[in-house]
Amino acid sequence: MSEAPLVCRSDALGPAGRARHAALVAELAEAQPAVEELENGFAFRFPSRPYLFLRVAEWIGLERQCCPFLEIGLAFEHPTASIRVSVTGPAGTKDVLRAELPLASGAQA
Repeated sequence: MSEAPLVCRSDALGPAGRARHAALVAELAEAQPAVEELENGFAFRFPSRPYLFLRVAEWIGLERQCCPFLEIGLAFEHPTASIRVSVTGPAGTKDVLRAELPLASGAQA
């Protein structure tokens, strides 16, 4: 299987979609997720709260439209009862995420 090119599709979301994406990212960042740097991306851990799960799921749907090169995993971890979102991709993905995703800006290089 070949890797998807590291290209964001800025035309994938219309103005309303971009505004909703920005609002979701801001809300998720406000939840102060724990950020773990992975070899090819990041993992974010959120408290296990129903409203956060819904926001994460909606964000993932929008993110997949504009950044099809990303591999996004969603898991509920036990025993911490946290929501874990892994966002990975080909070489260069971490740089893109740091630049474009405020959730990743707190991660150590």
